Amino acid sequence: MLTVTVALLFGQAGSAFPAYSIKPLSGVTIAGLPAVTGHICVDQFGYLSGSKKVAVINDPVNGFNAGDHYSPGSKLQVRKRSGKAVFVGSPTVWNGGAVHTDSGDKGWWFDFSNVTEPGEYYIFDPSTQKRSPVFHIGADVFSGPLLAATRMFYYQRIGTPIEPKFAQGPWVDEAIFVQDKHMKSVTDKQSVSAERDMSGGWMDAGDTDKYPPFNADVIHPLLYAYRANPRAFTDKTGIPESGNGLPDILDEVKYQIDWLIRCQFEDGSLPVKMGNIDYGGKYPLSQDLRPRYYGPKDSGATIYTCAIFAHAARVYGQFPQWKSYSLALKDRAIKAWTWFETHPRTYKSDTGEIKSGIANRDKGDQDRMQAYAGIHLFALTHGGQFQKAIRENVGASRQLSESIWSPYEAGVAESLIDYLSLPGADSTVVSRIKDQLKKSASNDHFAPPVATDLYRAWMESTNYHWGSNTVRASWGLVSLLAAEHGELDSARKQQLLERAADMLHSFHGVNPFGIVYLTNMGKYGAEYSLSTIYHAKYGDGTPFSHNPPPGYVVGGPNQQFSGKAAEGKPSVEWIKSQPRAKAYADFNLAWPESSWELSEPAIYYQAIYVRLVAQFAK
Repeated sequence: MLTVTVALLFGQAGSAFPAYSIKPLSGVTIAGLPAVTGHICVDQFGYLSGSKKVAVINDPVNGFNAGDHYSPGSKLQVRKRSGKAVFVGSPTVWNGGAVHTDSGDKGWWFDFSNVTEPGEYYIFDPSTQKRSPVFHIGADVFSGPLLAATRMFYYQRIGTPIEPKFAQGPWVDEAIFVQDKHMKSVTDKQSVSAERDMSGGWMDAGDTDKYPPFNADVIHPLLYAYRANPRAFTDKTGIPESGNGLPDILDEVKYQIDWLIRCQFEDGSLPVKMGNIDYGGKYPLSQDLRPRYYGPKDSGATIYTCAIFAHAARVYGQFPQWKSYSLALKDRAIKAWTWFETHPRTYKSDTGEIKSGIANRDKGDQDRMQAYAGIHLFALTHGGQFQKAIRENVGASRQLSESIWSPYEAGVAESLIDYLSLPGADSTVVSRIKDQLKKSASNDHFAPPVATDLYRAWMESTNYHWGSNTVRASWGLVSLLAAEHGELDSARKQQLLERAADMLHSFHGVNPFGIVYLTNMGKYGAEYSLSTIYHAKYGDGTPFSHNPPPGYVVGGPNQQFSGKAAEGKPSVEWIKSQPRAKAYADFNLAWPESSWELSEPAIYYQAIYVRLVAQFAK
């Protein structure tokens, strides 16, 4: 693993960078190579040979690092790792030297797309004798981050021991929350007869609760990632199921679906959520034996899981080993649909007694999920009742009801694209989907010219909220979908494909921090990646506080950050005054610092990133 030495530089008025801020990458970090600078931002994993390749050089003007100036020379080199220069070119000033509002930086672009030969490279600035992080060019540059990102779900498993041979590092533990085999009803806490086996599944995020409705933004993107590029996924990722002859990504998703199966009541319904009713946990989590509780039956949880069962039945049915499993999922999906159709809807099942996120789903949520569930059940059965539900509810989707194809809920909304190719699809609905894609592709609030954003990864100013990295990956996904299905001219299609790639590059180092937005990725080739997450197993106060497992995607910059310092602790107030793309810090403290608003990972952040990177992985 690479060792990174970071120099302490100084901001305006000679003051040191604030506590928890991401310090600039600097110094000699790889023996035999020149000193590195984080001001030359590249994708630290690399670029496909035939792709557009543009480094971004920044000069901070506003924000916590405003005093850390950098100006490149008139000529920059692309060097092989051996030191041989293979390309020389000039950086171009971005936007006439204007300050980029989102980041507070001025900058330059350096286009080295002509470099296509596979190998290891860095960009070198002779005027400063500084280089960029090392990167690869080739066909398989994104295989490493895809592998690490999919392995994250194994570390999130509940009820399975994290064993050394699979942990691939020190992140081992006995099985956690084995008491989920005897989960109690939150509305009838003393009843033994109400106890149910709801064991297994993944921790939802940094917390340990489990939420059936939240899985729409997890399972669907992961299944679509596999469907979009099955060759990107192997049977050798190092999880307990590896070597069984089946794709590990589907083995891992099955672990979560098996939990949902255990959650389903005999009548087809599901509970709104499950977990602890207080915050008095223990560490390690395997020693936390508090009773765990499940909530009431809920129409939102039921229709959301219906869609998951139906979609999974379509995917697992492709494998002879999973034929019977697929049929069982189909039956469960129909059972859930029937319960949803024949019972009053519930909108306030989650009272908050079970901590911590609220899992209620309103009428609009349930309407659009009924359309998505109908799409997958129609694909399975060709039933007219599902077609009727699609026609009646598809307009509730954010993608069709808003002015453009929304990046919000984009993972599950890929079901709309799925519908386009189904035999017997309603022609009016098909036309509506295609028209919205095409209209969106020409809208500057969907994909403005690339020069709009210094870091080539434009997002709406309102997207920099809690979990902004979900939107970041989703913008990449919807750009791909519009390019592939929007019936566009070749130039616009190419622009959208490049936008999708640029959104991926922004995760990998082409951002104001010059850092990879995944944890601990030195093993996979990153020179500078995040080192802390807010997490019950790997956060503050644990042995892994600054050494979490690789591959966790964090929430990202949040201009609505509300944390404040505990008494006697360093301030975190500075985060709130940052340009929105710099409203992030690399720390993992609990209340009142509330770092979960920035650095907490979540399985839905993870899934949409996997969906995006899988499209580019070989």
